[in-house]
Amino acid sequence: MLVIAPDGQLRRSIAFLLEAEGYRISSHATVPMQAGYPAAGRCAVIDEDALTDGEGLWPRLQRLASSFVMLSSGLLVPRPHFLMHSVEKPLLGQSLVEAVEAAIRGIGDGSR
Repeated sequence: MLVIAPDGQLRRSIAFLLEAEGYRISSHATVPMQAGYPAAGRCAVIDEDALTDGEGLWPRLQRLASSFVMLSSGLLVPRPHFLMHSVEKPLLGQSLVEAVEAAIRGIGDGSR
């Protein structure tokens, strides 16, 4: 599972929480853009603060994972063709775990 969050403390906290749930984590401060970067698998957890590269970022995200949990501090604009769950910051551990599990199962929360 891919975790992307610019804030190092937040990134480490998310990785720790998900590793405790049994997930293997690859964490980054920004979206990996290098060619040949392997797909992260079924789910990526992304802090909204990492989405700074505009529209060009979304096709790259689609190649990295098939579903997403977006961490937001407010209303998140749905993206067409993305199975997306959102969790409002500040995070509560269980709500993030539940959103990740639902994303992996392929259940959207209306943000499609």
